[in-house]
Amino acid sequence: MTRAETIRRRVLAALAEQPLFAGLGGAALSALADQIEWFALAGGNVLFDQGEDSDGLFLLLYGRLAASRREPDGRVRELGTVAPGETVGETGLLADEPRHARVIALRDSELLFLPRVGFERLAALHPEAMLRLVQIALRRSYGSRSLVAPRASCFAVLPATEGVDAQDFARRLAAALGQVEHIELVDAALAEGKPTPWFSELEAGRRHLIYVGNEDAEWRERCVRQSDCVLLVGDGTRPVQLQTRLPLPARAPAIPVHLVLLQRGEPRAGSTRDWLQALPQAKVHHHVRGAADLARLVRRLTGRATGLVLSGGGARGFAHLGAIRALREAGWQFDYVGGTSIGAIVGAGLATDWDDASLRALYHEHFVVNNPLRDWTLPLVALRSGAMVSRRLRNAFGGRDIEDLPIAFFCVSSNLTDGAIETHEHGPLWRWLRASSAIPGILPPVFDAGRVLVDGGVIDNLPVGEMRKRLAGDIIGIDVGGSYRLQAQVDETESPPWWILLRDAFGPAKRPSIAQILLRSGMVNSIATQQRRRKQARLLLTPSLRGIDLLDWKAFDRAEAAGYEYTRQRLAESGITPG
Repeated sequence: MTRAETIRRRVLAALAEQPLFAGLGGAALSALADQIEWFALAGGNVLFDQGEDSDGLFLLLYGRLAASRREPDGRVRELGTVAPGETVGETGLLADEPRHARVIALRDSELLFLPRVGFERLAALHPEAMLRLVQIALRRSYGSRSLVAPRASCFAVLPATEGVDAQDFARRLAAALGQVEHIELVDAALAEGKPTPWFSELEAGRRHLIYVGNEDAEWRERCVRQSDCVLLVGDGTRPVQLQTRLPLPARAPAIPVHLVLLQRGEPRAGSTRDWLQALPQAKVHHHVRGAADLARLVRRLTGRATGLVLSGGGARGFAHLGAIRALREAGWQFDYVGGTSIGAIVGAGLATDWDDASLRALYHEHFVVNNPLRDWTLPLVALRSGAMVSRRLRNAFGGRDIEDLPIAFFCVSSNLTDGAIETHEHGPLWRWLRASSAIPGILPPVFDAGRVLVDGGVIDNLPVGEMRKRLAGDIIGIDVGGSYRLQAQVDETESPPWWILLRDAFGPAKRPSIAQILLRSGMVNSIATQQRRRKQARLLLTPSLRGIDLLDWKAFDRAEAAGYEYTRQRLAESGITPG
């Protein structure tokens, strides 16, 4: 039997199995097979591009495709993925219009191509098949797509350095994913000589596939082509010494690449920076010290992670400590932490993986026992010099970069140069915490590369939106500043004489201080913005902190207790549980 005859038999068998052509007799299928081309498309290659002529339709036999559309404003919208047995390209063909989307192969795929001439013959002779195609096109046009939702089900585990046991890590990853009986580890020996249908059928029958790379470049490339995500595994305790097999082969669109750094104990300060510079294709990184970190990695990969966002609010921010304690007691685990101002400072401690007792002791020491806002200075740009705040942040967090933290973290500041939010995910932790908490008028701004950076609360005091850009999963927001009200006990337009101010200083406060006014004014601008963005949180906690002022550092115990009791009650009433 010739190769042409073999391919024709395969085409006939494939057509007979497709619901689209159900009801066609043998003669009709044979005539259709004469018009159809069977071809393979390697993962990462483009099937057709948006705007091209609609010269035919495709039927996916094995593999997986992804569709995306570039909108008029230039943004690219992901439309979803195409599963085996589905068609693609029929909409433009039916409407006689250019391709409406770009379609690429996510896996090594095999397809049937029916050119326009064959399509028109099929439409004339077998209108029932065309009716099914029209129904498919209409469902897609109205949003009822047969495109399946994108999901990360296949992972490539590749060693980034010598001495990394990729097989061992893959086994640990499989155990952390759970339901090991539904997970297959695919190495070069198992896959040797297997055709494309074997990979497609294996994926269809398993919850997850983990492709384990080795020294063979061709096999490593196959691992990448068959996966939704690449995990580059390196020994984080050693200096970066990449093997010559990197960087990875190109994929379009770029497959997500995660850097996994195996650690023994805490990541060494500044060490992550070198890894990220050496592997620019790795847009996400994870530190794995043990089982808890591996579980966190799995939640990030599978879209089940939990992000925690902490607002600014001065001394009222100590309520964050109580709320975190109550959430942890209820079983919540945090995979990403973000915040602004005091929320950023508390969140950094959480991302450093300190326990509740350590968090409480550290912040009590640095804010109550030693008030960092007592270094008054000549008010050229601020009332305080900021030197004490900077020193305490350096003492607390040392030389860590943000990327060294065991738990993913970001903080925000307000860029007065551009009038935009500035999100900090890399670089010296203490410096960006200082920028995030630079209350206008109270602490000097941080000047960086021509930018003037101040407290993040000026633009967004609860950056839930920034967390949503980074995390697929649940978000918990804790807002300790939104309910604060600045009040005065007197009615006056001009400032009173100095002797009245001196007299009032020894009695009950009738006027807010300049520091209170500056701190509150720096938060007002963000309130309207928060109303929309906070809806992205699955759980929003707003503890009642009546009587606790923004600069009342001595209210530490009351604020912490209020946050704890409120959160316990809110969790009980809402019935919201982890996962």
